[in-house]
Amino acid sequence: SSGINAEYGEVNMARVVSKNLFNFKLTGEMDDEVKAMDAQMEEMMEGSPEAKQMMDRLRELELKHDDESNMEFVKLSREAAGSMVKSICGNEGFNYGREQTTMTTLTVPTSHDGEFDVPVEVYTPKDLENETKRAAYVYAHGG
Repeated sequence: SSGINAEYGEVNMARVVSKNLFNFKLTGEMDDEVKAMDAQMEEMMEGSPEAKQMMDRLRELELKHDDESNMEFVKLSREAAGSMVKSICGNEGFNYGREQTTMTTLTVPTSHDGEFDVPVEVYTPKDLENETKRAAYVYAHGG
């Protein structure tokens, strides 16, 4: 199970322990498209003081690295994700797609940073379940 409760828009997941694969010092400058998206987000926040307050707090917390700040950041992020998941799960198109799809899981062994199995979720359109030759899109999220 993906840990998403569609009825309540909750995300219940175990805390992820980072393997510090992406702890590097950022250099360079922000892309113009990203700046434009940030500006658009700020404009949208003007209509929702609660959302703006939460985003401002998240920005403060992401600069801190103590356990208490990290836990608050995770809590606020999950609250934000929960409301987003709730709105997505109420979408007719999303629900239709979910009904037309089967989700299975498998594990892939790895040894690049210790011996462990990486869980993989496989989403298959129901009308392709019995096909032996079908295309795949693989997205791997590390960290």
